[in-house]
Amino acid sequence: MSAEAVRRLRRNLGDHAKTFHDERVREVEATSLQMDERHGYATTKKQPFWEASAIDPESRLLIGFVGGGRDEALIEELMESTKKRLKEPKDLVVMTDGHKSYESLFPSVFGEPYRPARNGPKGRFPKLRHRINRSLAYLQLIRRREGGRVVEVVPTTAHGSRKRVEKELGKLGYEKPNLSAIERQNGTARRMNAYLTRKSLAFARKEESREALGWWSAVVYNFCRTQRGLRVALCVSEGRRRYERRTPAMAAKLTDFIWTVADVLCTPVYPAKGTG
Repeated sequence: MSAEAVRRLRRNLGDHAKTFHDERVREVEATSLQMDERHGYATTKKQPFWEASAIDPESRLLIGFVGGGRDEALIEELMESTKKRLKEPKDLVVMTDGHKSYESLFPSVFGEPYRPARNGPKGRFPKLRHRINRSLAYLQLIRRREGGRVVEVVPTTAHGSRKRVEKELGKLGYEKPNLSAIERQNGTARRMNAYLTRKSLAFARKEESREALGWWSAVVYNFCRTQRGLRVALCVSEGRRRYERRTPAMAAKLTDFIWTVADVLCTPVYPAKGTG
């Protein structure tokens, strides 16, 4: 089989996974999000390629995924695409690391735009501003390092109410603010995708290949992989079986069964621009 045929199959796999995700990860009932980026390479070791993702820490559902350079455009695309998949984006707590783009973009993405009144009948109208509702909050966890090691994590409520943050942390069962859900998903993604393996030559030669396998890994993670932390006790034991295994998609009430890879591949999808 030629290398071009392999690349074509990989590209088709990524397109199928992305459309599958767009069709089924909708109206997600999430009250908190954790966002982060994963570092890697594409084309050469001198060309960094980042993957940014957003996860619901309660159901462990991977809601948003984008790839590209680590800049404000990448973060904005992640936040905008994730917001569109939420059922109620106005009742939400977002948690991230100390990347400045999250803090600057949060009001414009999740806030309500308004224009302040003009002082007097003349002059220019004030620039558009954004109002943060009481049900919205943004928590930033800033890591302080010494000698390459994290020695302290400082939580800061950059936008919104601190009471809203404390209420959400109590709901999640967190004694301290943390990004454990997204950090654990980062580790799982590196084990599922050879392109993300650290200190390896197995990086993608093309950015489209890297992004294609990223989307495929996201779909398999959400719909095909069960997690021990998501299992629930059965009302009546079935022999030695006392728990029901669940995937993140089942925990988020997007499906009621565990998908197989064959199920995902054999499910027809319909891109937004048509079926062609």
